Amino acid sequence: MPTLYPPTGHFPASPQDLERETLDEAYAELRVAYRGLMVSRGVFRGKAEQNRAAMQELETKLRAIAEREASVRQEAYEMLEIVTNVVGELEDAGDDLVNEFGLYQKGKSTYQGGSFIGRLIKAVATFIRRWTGTKQQLAAIVEKQQAVQLSLEATDGQDR
Repeated sequence: MPTLYPPTGHFPASPQDLERETLDEAYAELRVAYRGLMVSRGVFRGKAEQNRAAMQELETKLRAIAEREASVRQEAYEMLEIVTNVVGELEDAGDDLVNEFGLYQKGKSTYQGGSFIGRLIKAVATFIRRWTGTKQQLAAIVEKQQAVQLSLEATDGQDR
């Protein structure tokens, strides 16, 4: 419970009219009140400094978390871009195969399949080339995923 200090009106405005004993009592009360105020001020300053240090530590932790999350987010976007490119290339290669095979099927019934076979083989070769490139990009994604996982495991719980 806080200490209640007497209001200023409790003390005489002019000490000249006071007897020595009353003046000594008023001085002693003022001294006790002043000492209590100084102790209270010291406690307040100590708590304010503790709070300031805690806020700085919290800010540092929040910045570290934000930096870590930003790097993870950037790596996730990079992996997403690779995956999108891979899917797009496979889709194009698959469409080429389907289209050329369809043309070959039509040409086969009219005995004009020679040129269609050449384009079908070219589409297969393109598909193989894209498939090989896709597997290399997949390896890059797996490496990035493992790096992100290791960085998350290394910092998990330390900044929180």
